[in-house]
Amino acid sequence: MNVLKVARRLASALLVIMVVSSCETRNDLFHKFNKAPDVYVSGNRGDFSEKRRECDMLLRHGEKHILYFDYDDDYIQNGVTVEYAVFSEQEVPQYVKHAMDTESRRLIISDELPVFTLNEKVVKFNVKIIVTDYYGDKGEALIRVVNCDNRPPVPSIELKRIDSMEYSISAAASTDPDGDAVTAFEYLIDGETVAEGAGYESSDDKGCYFNPGMAGKKGTYIISTPLTSVKHAFQTTGTHTIHVRAKDSLGLWSQWVSVNVDI
Repeated sequence: MNVLKVARRLASALLVIMVVSSCETRNDLFHKFNKAPDVYVSGNRGDFSEKRRECDMLLRHGEKHILYFDYDDDYIQNGVTVEYAVFSEQEVPQYVKHAMDTESRRLIISDELPVFTLNEKVVKFNVKIIVTDYYGDKGEALIRVVNCDNRPPVPSIELKRIDSMEYSISAAASTDPDGDAVTAFEYLIDGETVAEGAGYESSDDKGCYFNPGMAGKKGTYIISTPLTSVKHAFQTTGTHTIHVRAKDSLGLWSQWVSVNVDI
C-alpha cells in the first residue's frame, strides 16, 4: 500500500513538472514571435494618423503643453506598464514640471516661471514614454523639449506724409520671431527713451521701465495702444525723431526703434 502511495505521488509530481515545463516552453515560443509595443505621440487628442514616434516641443516661460500618446501591443490584454523618463545633459530647472496621466494617456509639461521673468537660459532635454508589455519588451516614443525664453517683437516704422506738417506713423509691418501675435504698440514723438532694451511688463513693480507709459518721457507719448498706425501733426519745422516699440501676446516689449523726419 505504501509503495502504491509513493508511486502515485511521484506520478503527480511528474505531471506538475511536465505541465510547468510545457507552459514555460509555450511562453518562450510566444515571446519569440512577440513584437514590442508601438508607441505614438500627438499634439491632438485621438489623432495618431501620422504614427509619430518622435516630436519636438518648444516650451517657453509660463507655458503648458499637453502631449497625447497611444500604443499598440499584441498582448495588451495581459497587461502593460506605462512610464516616462527624463534625460538631459543639463540640469532641468525646477520650474519645469512634468507629469503623466496614464488613464487619459497624456503627458503634461509646464514651465511655472511667470511670463514677465526675462531669462535667457536655454535648456534642452528629452522625455521618453516607455510601454512595457507582458513579456518585458519595451516600446518607446521620444519628445525633444527646448525650454527657453520668449523673444521680443521686431518693431517697424513706416511714415506717410498727409500734408506739409502731418504724417501717418505706421507700425503694421512689425513682426515676432516666435510667431506670437503683436498686440500693442507705443509711439514716442520728440521724447526721450528710458528703457533701451527689451523686457516684460510687471504687475508687481509699478515703476518698471517696461510697463506701459514708463519707457519714455517728454514729447508726445502714445501708450500701449492696439492701433497699428497713428497720425501726428508737427508744430514746428526742423528734424523730428519718432520712436516705436511693440509688445507680443506674452507681455514682452521690444526695444525702441527710431526714425528721423525733416519737416
